[in-house]
Amino acid sequence: MPRQSLVLLFVTWSIISALGGLLPTWANADIRGEERRRVHLRLFTGLGLTKSGDLRIRQPRLGTDLLFERVTWEHHSLTTRWTRDSIPYTGLRAERFFQHPSWLAASVEVVHFKITATPQQRIRVRGADNGTPIDTVAPFYQFVQQYRVTNGVNLLLGNLQAHRGIMSNTRFPHGQLDVYTGIGSGVTIPHTSSSIDGDRLAGYEWGRPALQALAGISWRTSEHWDLSLEYKFTRTTVDGSVANGDSRSRLHTNHLTFGFGYQY
Repeated sequence: MPRQSLVLLFVTWSIISALGGLLPTWANADIRGEERRRVHLRLFTGLGLTKSGDLRIRQPRLGTDLLFERVTWEHHSLTTRWTRDSIPYTGLRAERFFQHPSWLAASVEVVHFKITATPQQRIRVRGADNGTPIDTVAPFYQFVQQYRVTNGVNLLLGNLQAHRGIMSNTRFPHGQLDVYTGIGSGVTIPHTSSSIDGDRLAGYEWGRPALQALAGISWRTSEHWDLSLEYKFTRTTVDGSVANGDSRSRLHTNHLTFGFGYQY
């Protein structure tokens, strides 16, 4: 396993272990009057934009090893076509503040978004196709008729977040406006679907490590509810099986999300 993957897995394990160690403390804590020691749940939706990136598809038995350069990814974040392949971007986060320091919080979250390689795009293709060397610019569908991750890239992440409350008043002593930033790491559980020369394959697989950075603001509307606006950047690699082989794509994604939170 590459050294970077080992580091990411160690960070993920450390965050999850910290969360597990804090659960007894959270369960027994007297939270009356301690707003920042409450469990905080957040449901969010939004937009994703994945930068163009290389996609490699290998089919060793067929003598195929192709690199598609700067593949353009189409998102299904907002759509009017309500089908299984166009479920909007969704995410859920559970967060809890440390007792000391009180501005630091740990959280776990799941983020679900979909990407599709546009079949009509013309891109540079290099490598070997059925044993024949190739270096050309051609439509993506000439080699791969369909490649998508439409049951989700599915990020499972653990985060550490720093918060700063401002606009304090008698109703919200810790601040009605919360400004926060954080970093996280975890894994992916992608569902890839592909069609190559009539051979189709689809399924869920354990993915590779993922990293994220985030920053946002939340506005308290009542004792229990708030609204949030957040920017996230995630980085991961999706490995997916294809007929007679495998695929790999590196995803650098910008996210803009809107959500509502509940704390109790």
